[in-house]
Amino acid sequence: MAYKNHSNKMNDKFLNALPGQGFALIEILIALTILSISLVSIISGVSSGILAISGNKNLTRAMIIARSKLHEFEMVNMRGADISEKDVEGYEGFKYSREVKRFEHELLGPLDANRVLITVQWLERGREKNYSVSYIYPVQ
Repeated sequence: MAYKNHSNKMNDKFLNALPGQGFALIEILIALTILSISLVSIISGVSSGILAISGNKNLTRAMIIARSKLHEFEMVNMRGADISEKDVEGYEGFKYSREVKRFEHELLGPLDANRVLITVQWLERGREKNYSVSYIYPVQ
């Protein structure tokens, strides 16, 4: 009997609890919904950041390749044939082109100078990207 009385006292205690004590199921569901929305937005932001870093890494590689190819062209006294979409050694998926033309100024017209344009191409997430660098030098 003492056991039953103890049990009744426990039930009475929970039944007589104040209405503001504890959490209702709906409150817990609302809190979980807010938490899940917050986590989805954080994960989305991290994912976007990773994609941006990857794109910047490829752009940096393209800049290094373009400057390197320009330097190689300078080392041969600005002489050499045009190159079209040649694979870059050591950089898989990157190609470069080199084009030399007579330089024409917008106001002064043709000058005694040439312009070399080096363009690096690569694929990033299924889209073709490119980076170009140019240099104007006097005709020798």
